[in-house]
Amino acid sequence: MISVRIQEEVLDYLLKLPPQPRHRLKEAIKALAKESGDIKPLTEEIEGFLRLRVGSYRVIFEYEMIDGERTITCVFAGSRRWIYEVFQSRFTE
Repeated sequence: MISVRIQEEVLDYLLKLPPQPRHRLKEAIKALAKESGDIKPLTEEIEGFLRLRVGSYRVIFEYEMIDGERTITCVFAGSRRWIYEVFQSRFTE
């Protein structure tokens, strides 16, 4: 199993969601430890990151080596409608 870290911004987003989507996203993030779920690598300017699809929501994450262990770090979460534009603008700043 891989360790999964969740950055503060993702936690803040989860807390603002209604109970049902929040629960679905939490379960999907837990499943990342087994590298399961609807996962795809991102391309172009945000290459190196991957996305986890959970209904109309997306979680953007990356693989890192921390203390010699492979770790998944969830860096951004949001609605499919705007997540890629917002993340790309923050990433390229």
